[in-house]
Amino acid sequence: MKIILSILLLAVCSLKTIAQTNNSPYSILGIGDVEDSYFNRTTGMANTGIAYRSNNFLISNNPASFSSLTNHVFNAEIAIRGALTTYYGAGVGQTNNQATDITFKKVIVGTKITKHWGSSAGLVPYSSQNYEFTSPDQVLGTDYYQGYGGLNKVYWSNSYEFFHHLSLGVEASYLFGSLVQKKIGYDPNGIELYSQNQNTNLTNGMLNYGIQYYGRIGKKWDFSIGATYSDKTKLLARNTFTIRSADSTVIYPVNGEVIPESYFAIPKSFGAGIAIIKDRKFTFVADWKHQDWSPLNYTDYHSYSLQNSNRYSAGFEFSKKKNYYNTLVETRFYQAGFYYNESYLDLYGNQVKDIGGTIGMGINSRQGLGLLCYTITLQYGVKGVNNSQQIQQKYFNLTFAISLRDIWNSSKIRYN
Repeated sequence: MKIILSILLLAVCSLKTIAQTNNSPYSILGIGDVEDSYFNRTTGMANTGIAYRSNNFLISNNPASFSSLTNHVFNAEIAIRGALTTYYGAGVGQTNNQATDITFKKVIVGTKITKHWGSSAGLVPYSSQNYEFTSPDQVLGTDYYQGYGGLNKVYWSNSYEFFHHLSLGVEASYLFGSLVQKKIGYDPNGIELYSQNQNTNLTNGMLNYGIQYYGRIGKKWDFSIGATYSDKTKLLARNTFTIRSADSTVIYPVNGEVIPESYFAIPKSFGAGIAIIKDRKFTFVADWKHQDWSPLNYTDYHSYSLQNSNRYSAGFEFSKKKNYYNTLVETRFYQAGFYYNESYLDLYGNQVKDIGGTIGMGINSRQGLGLLCYTITLQYGVKGVNNSQQIQQKYFNLTFAISLRDIWNSSKIRYN
């Protein structure tokens, strides 16, 4: 247990020490790019897991999943992701068209509180904003845009099992973070005319609900179906907005004027999934997720607007097991997945699409009475198209996660 706590503390301290440098031009709108990865066992299956259940891993895709955890076992997971992105499109330089980053992505824990009650808590990213580009100004000369920041989520999920086939869950979370956006205007000769800076701090709580129904079909097949739902949530926005002239004289605000509080909104969302397991070795999963961005009526820079988003994904997993003291024990697993995402961003009347695939594997290693699992996932995707109105991003993501398990009371359970 001391080793687990030490690793978690190190991960928390590292969350702010690894900087993000990977530009995402589509993150300019709203709260930035919403994270669609859970950095858990489902990541190798294109993060498909609304119906997925596991007694050894923390599956935060659906808050109803935690009732499947093993009794008297403490679980902890951390993850790190490296990314390489190449950009294509009008205005993209040929010698400076790549960006990289490496960041810690999650620190979560979970356990079974009672026989039917599972719980998990943790810190994960919710969205990120990171862009930098220049654009011609029809009146002046050139405008320089820069933005960075994002939202983090602290959550506490609880799920309870009823009748051995039904699990209900709820996730209570608190979102917090800041977005910094800068704009500098230059005349045709490249001389600075003015600059504007906006710093927006966002906070609020939100709830996410989940349900899973599961059972057996004959002797070889298991199944699970699941669904999630969260209502529209307003984020309280505290803004600091300043406009300065080229000599740094404050143009706005003046005379102590206070910027009024405003709101950003996270839309209503819902999803559904199915999982089919054969011989407790082969798992097939599929998900659909929907978010109602369009009713927010948000438009901004350069004909950007928000549209309803839909994400479709499917995955496959093979679990390799061996007989250990008359009990089947998983030694490793292999995964693959595919996703098609109609993102919430509409640019010049064309919705930005994100298409890609994943492969992954995990290796279980015994450490005393506990279990240590190393998971590695490779993701490749293409976002946007290469034309005069969009920037195309071709990206590779490499995720490495560590899952740790330790027994609360070894006198009550024998590890298998």
